[in-house]
Amino acid sequence: MQDRAVRLAALVALVSALVACSSSTRTVPRSALALHARSGHELPPSAEAREVVEFARGQVGRRYCWGGTGPACFDCSGLVQRAWSMVGVRLPRTSGAMGEALHDVPVDDIRPGDILWYPGHVALYAGDGRAIEALDSHDGVVERVAKDPWRVLRPPGT
Repeated sequence: MQDRAVRLAALVALVSALVACSSSTRTVPRSALALHARSGHELPPSAEAREVVEFARGQVGRRYCWGGTGPACFDCSGLVQRAWSMVGVRLPRTSGAMGEALHDVPVDDIRPGDILWYPGHVALYAGDGRAIEALDSHDGVVERVAKDPWRVLRPPGT
């Protein structure tokens, strides 16, 4: 019994350490995105970001597949990476790597094309409080009301 308790404590400690060491720190307060979208003070997208959103919107309805980078199917980071590659911007392949490589943008400065980051997931901000994302194998690529992200990221120089 004591051996089982020790193993359980070790497992809890390991999981806690992994979570603490990940780049999953919430920098965006809850409800901040919805409040910002309703404020009417949203910044316009850059020309590149406008193209990124248009590309992503054109993928709505495609199926989700793990590791997918298109054109037939996408996973979340594959959609974001492919959309930005359409305007010549190279991004890391995974959501975790994007979170490590890209800098945070304050939610007050969010604009269409920015990357909404969650632990293990990314989406593209489409504007007006909406996101385009490769959600899961049931829904595929969708446009929907954005869930509050943990972070907002923007590729450099865009």
